[in-house]
Order: sequence, then C-alpha cells, then structure tokens
Amino acid sequence: MSFFDLFRRKPRPSNNEKPSMQNTKSAETTKQPKANISSFIKITTEIIPSAAEEIVPAEKRMQNAIASKHGLYPHEVLVLDYSRAFYTEGNSFQGFWWYRYGMKDVDKYLRSLLDRGFLKVGDLQSAITLENVTVLKEVLKKHGLKVSGKKDELVQRLMIEVPHDELSSRFAKRTYQLTELGKQALEEEGYVPYIHRHTLEDLDIWSLNRIIHEPPYMPFRDKIWGYLNKRSIEHFAAGNFGLYRNCRHHMSNFLMEENKIRDALGMLSEVVFYDLSGLGNGYDPKYLDIFAEHFFPYKDSTVTMAPGIKSAVIHCQKELNLSDEELKTVMLERMARLSAPFHIFTPEECVDIVLMESRGETDALTNLYAKARQRFKQRFPGNKC
Repeated sequence: MSFFDLFRRKPRPSNNEKPSMQNTKSAETTKQPKANISSFIKITTEIIPSAAEEIVPAEKRMQNAIASKHGLYPHEVLVLDYSRAFYTEGNSFQGFWWYRYGMKDVDKYLRSLLDRGFLKVGDLQSAITLENVTVLKEVLKKHGLKVSGKKDELVQRLMIEVPHDELSSRFAKRTYQLTELGKQALEEEGYVPYIHRHTLEDLDIWSLNRIIHEPPYMPFRDKIWGYLNKRSIEHFAAGNFGLYRNCRHHMSNFLMEENKIRDALGMLSEVVFYDLSGLGNGYDPKYLDIFAEHFFPYKDSTVTMAPGIKSAVIHCQKELNLSDEELKTVMLERMARLSAPFHIFTPEECVDIVLMESRGETDALTNLYAKARQRFKQRFPGNKC
C-alpha cells in the first residue's frame, strides 16, 4: 500500500490491487459492481431498476456502438454467450444485466436472437444438464440407479437408463442452444465475454467495441494490450504511480493467460518495485513528512507487499524453475530500467522482501525495515518516522 492511500483512510483492498488517491478510481473498482448488485433478482422476465442508480439503457448505448458483421451489438453478443444458462421461460436474471448493461428485459433479447437464427430451443439433454445435481440424483435414486459420479456422468446415466417420455415430463422446461450461426458470431466477437469477465482499466464491452473497430485492425487481445500499455504510460506521466502499478498488474495477468511466464514476471517486478516505493497517485514531496510516520516499523507499515503479488511472483519462480538467486537476477534486471522520484528500499531489498514474505521471515523483515528507517532519517533529517 502506498502512503498517499492514507488520504482515503479506507480498509485495505484485495490481495492484488492497490487503491488510488483522491477521487480517481483504481483498476480494482473501475468496472465491477458492488457484490450485492450482482445477486440474483427473483423475477421472471424483467430486472427492476434502482432509482438510485444512473443507468444508461442498452438502446442508447447502441447509438455509439458498431455492430458486428452479423448485425449484433455488444450487449446482444453477451446475451448470446449466456444463453445456454437460460430457459425459454421462467428465468431469473442477474442484476448486472441492468446495472452494467442497461437491459431490463433480457428475455426480449433472447427471443430476438432466437428469431434471427442465432439460437434454437434446446433438446432434452440440455434441459437435464441445466438442472442441479440434487434433482438428478433424486431421479436416479427413484429408478435404483447409481448416484455417484460427476454431473456429466449423471446426465448420461439418466439419458441411457430412464425412458425419455418420463424424462421429458420431469424436465419439461427447455433451454436455449447456439446454432452454428450463433457459434460463429460468438467466436468472432470473443472480446465481449472476455472483457465482461475481466476488469482492465476502464474498459467495458462498449468502449472496447469502439477500439476493436478502429484501424489498424488486429486480434482483440493485441488491441487490449496496446490500450493497457498506453494507459500505463499516461499514469506514469501524470505521477499516478498507484494507477500505473495496477495497470502493469493487469498486463502481468494478461501475459499469464498466454503462458508468457517470464514476461509476466517482468511486469510483476515493476509492481513490486512501486508497491514498496512509498509512492501513490499524485505524488508531492511536500506531503512526505506526513506519511513518513506510517513507513516504519515493519509491523505497522503501510508500505508492504500485497499478498497476491507475492504469491504470483513465487508462482512464476516455480513455473520457470528458478532458484532464489536466479529469481533475484531476473527481477533486478527489470527493476534496473525503472525510475521513481522517491523510494524507501533499494531494488535488492525489494526482492529480498518478496522472498522473506514468502518464507514468513518476520524477524528478518523487521530488521530490514529498521535499516531502511535509519537510512531514511539520514536522508530526511527531522522527518517523523
């Protein structure tokens, strides 16, 4: 946590993210709705809006969006992606359909996709698959059949051993299934489900839609990478080191998804460097005397490793089969390229902190922070720390 986060005096964020200073949202909170928002709303076809929320209807969003070559807008592609989890009637929809995407009546979009040939009514097996395991076991037990195994095995056992007439009566509700056209449309617009499930800066299905359709045209992951790189440069230029590290952390996760472990470790090295710098957003040296009180000692320090980042570094170390010394060499090579207007620890100490934290070496950490404290007091005499 950086010392400028103290302006907000909020509880610590997740294991991986660092909060921002002032009124700028961090990468952790930019897109995601509050946890209670995403709970299931028990209604049949319509999500009831909250008067307290300022929601932009999907129909209005469409005016600034670009349709796919199949004529689908981003919110329709997302409905297509979720369609197999819905019945043709009697659905309960998650709140994000309204709060994030401005869709009150999701059933309306499902029917539209059905009419246009992207969806079809599912078969008996798809209806059984959507039921929960408890229900499947009840039917199996009634027929004296085994109830052990994974869900797919239970479904297959029912399909083979129980008369289909009985199953059709018991599982009368039908689901949606993708047609070949629907599969093709969803595959070609893969950026929509991806960005829906990943918090990356201020990107959402609408903003990424516009970026995707701007020249030069390239795969959506290349577009996202370019956007993240651009944003990180902007954050650094503005002195928003908290937002910069958040962006680099997202880039590290992005590389991990592509199994580019060594490159991901390089990005994590940057995150470690700025996590332990004492810098936040809008760094101003005149505030140093205020926040230096919270740098030391180790047990009370606000400048510590985020547990999730430590775990990610150690994961990379194991994947790359690096010794501690080899890990240190790789991380220091990356840190040698970095700069900061202020830093509490040396690059070597930053890597040592990661390793000490991973081994739970509290005494060694206490001594290291004490050493850094003495160095800080010599550099800034009269400063309270």
